[in-house]
Amino acid sequence: METSIDELIKRGREQRMTFDVPGYEEAVPLLREAIELCPTTAAAYAELSLTYSAWGLRREASFTGLRHELRAIEFQSLYDLAYDYADLALRLAPELAAAHLAMAAALRRGLRADPERRAREALLAVELDGEDLECRTERWRVQGYDPDDPSVRAAVEAKPPLLPAQLDLAEALAERGRYPEALTELEYALRLHPSNVQVYCDIAMLLDRKGLRAKALELLGHARRLRPADPLVTQGFALLGEAV
Repeated sequence: METSIDELIKRGREQRMTFDVPGYEEAVPLLREAIELCPTTAAAYAELSLTYSAWGLRREASFTGLRHELRAIEFQSLYDLAYDYADLALRLAPELAAAHLAMAAALRRGLRADPERRAREALLAVELDGEDLECRTERWRVQGYDPDDPSVRAAVEAKPPLLPAQLDLAEALAERGRYPEALTELEYALRLHPSNVQVYCDIAMLLDRKGLRAKALELLGHARRLRPADPLVTQGFALLGEAV
């Protein structure tokens, strides 16, 4: 039986929501197939844009300092794709909340970063679909990452929770010195996503900030066994002053 466009988009979103590179690699061909079947499907362009935005953030997080500058072309190309597909989605369906969400995400980082327009797009997305947890989470981000905002709490208490919201909430808590709460969020995320390298690295960085470097290195070692070639793991060891 031929797979429907809606099913392809659904499967693509499910892969994106794993918030890890293998998921992005699975999502892209599914969404491109949906676009090939119907080139005017705005939802597919929006979902593809969100995939590239998340992938760009993941790639950028893997490099800092000189390595960041040398590898900038890699994640900038992903951000460019995110913007282009969000723009296509908006042109096809300016009334679609996901299109505005995609554009808000595309304007977050890279050469086209635009905080003011990003905020407008995030607010428009919520106006168009106030029940969508991703839209509400993006509005939460542009409004300052308040860890006590009900919007992000709804996202992390959903069934299943939105992993990107969990990670961003943990970071917001840590930045405010609320380390036990941040660790609780990350440990919950790890129980749900035991093979996600980003979660391991985030917990390791938090443990190191608390002075628990040995435990942090142990977690990074586990992440390396899961994904030996992942540059995020290499970056984690480098940040802790350890050669891989």
